[in-house]
Amino acid sequence: MTERVSIAVGRRVGTALLGAGIAASLVAGAFLVPGPSVEVDPDGIAVTPVRAAQALVCGGPIIGLSRGEDPQLVAVGDPERRAAGEGLVERSLDDSEAIDGSAAVVELPADAPAADVAATERQTLDEPELGGLAVAECLPPAPTAWLVGGSTTTGRSTLVVLSNPGEVAATVDLSVWGADGPLETPGTSGLIVAPGAQRIIPLAGIAPDEPSPVVGVRSRGGAVSATLQQLTIVGLEPAGVDVVTPVRAPGERMVIPAVPIVDAEGLARAAAALGGTDFAPILRVLVPGDEPAGVSVSLIPDAGGEGAALTATVDAGAVLDIALSELADGDYSVIVDATQPVVAAARTSVASRAGVDSAWFAAAPVLDSDDGDILAAVAPGSGAQLHLFAPDDAATVTVDGTTIEVPARGRASIPLAGNSAPVLTVSGEVRASVTYRTNAGLAAARILPPAAAPRPITVYP
Repeated sequence: MTERVSIAVGRRVGTALLGAGIAASLVAGAFLVPGPSVEVDPDGIAVTPVRAAQALVCGGPIIGLSRGEDPQLVAVGDPERRAAGEGLVERSLDDSEAIDGSAAVVELPADAPAADVAATERQTLDEPELGGLAVAECLPPAPTAWLVGGSTTTGRSTLVVLSNPGEVAATVDLSVWGADGPLETPGTSGLIVAPGAQRIIPLAGIAPDEPSPVVGVRSRGGAVSATLQQLTIVGLEPAGVDVVTPVRAPGERMVIPAVPIVDAEGLARAAAALGGTDFAPILRVLVPGDEPAGVSVSLIPDAGGEGAALTATVDAGAVLDIALSELADGDYSVIVDATQPVVAAARTSVASRAGVDSAWFAAAPVLDSDDGDILAAVAPGSGAQLHLFAPDDAATVTVDGTTIEVPARGRASIPLAGNSAPVLTVSGEVRASVTYRTNAGLAAARILPPAAAPRPITVYP
């Protein structure tokens, strides 16, 4: 009896296992047999966000030191400004650390008839100890800025100018790099820039006798507009002024639309007469990170094409001034490609009625098809030249209805009337700047994308 029971149980178990195996095979078969393929491509809806108010800060007059036993920071320049944008409102900051100095704020309300605003300031100095031409585009306030330029060696006065157009105090940290790496700069963290105020920090007080400074600006709370003013005196003779505007962030590519080399022989004679040694053209490059960078520099002449090429290795945390003294006269577009993020700007000088004037040319941001109509502001006065550079592919730019073809790795340049406000429409990608050349000297300003241009976004249901 027991034996038969055992056999019967075994049969039931075997039948159950057989059924489970069949079921498993059916399940496996279901996974192995391909089913119908269903792809859903939802229709996206293009939505343009509501335009916000836009504000640009114009840094204000060139600042010098008053005479006497207790010298004070005092405005010595008288800027001429061109602001453009229908419905804009202009005002001055309430407070500045310089006597008679004040930044201007150009605002475009969200409900203004225009969609874009632009502004540029120009100053010409012709004083016994200060002379030259300075031009700078007015800037949207930002939480970060990289100021590439200046010097604090003998006769060189470099000022960091911080302007806060907002209603919230900004807490600013400054970092300074030099030829030998990061500099110890006590007292440059936690600087308070009050709402509606402008602070001015002499760079010689925190980085004395530095021939190749780069200043990093980072703000918390409110955002600031940061510029750098450079004044040069050799002996008792004026030797140039300039306002340096910032690169927004380090990158593996920096592009400078145009760097003019003007009458190199005349410059050499004027520099020798002054006894100056730092007027030759250079490209300044900083690697702010922890790894050294291999740097490749392409110098594209007027005719376009490959042009000249330079290579260098820049140590981590160090600034390198690369000599460009072998360049023939002409305008050059500069492409800096690096294996690590860098910031860069170029300096050139010209013989002027005061002797010598120097100008810094910062890397310019991309202008592309998504920017729509781009408003530019050309400062009052003569000598303005627009430069459009396409570092990669060919592009088309319409300037006030006139179509300009910009070849790949090439540049197109046209004269502009002073105190004008041309409108640019870009198809492709370009970088753009305006250079100014007069008997007072040389200067430049970049053309920036709209400060708060609402780009269309695609929303999917």
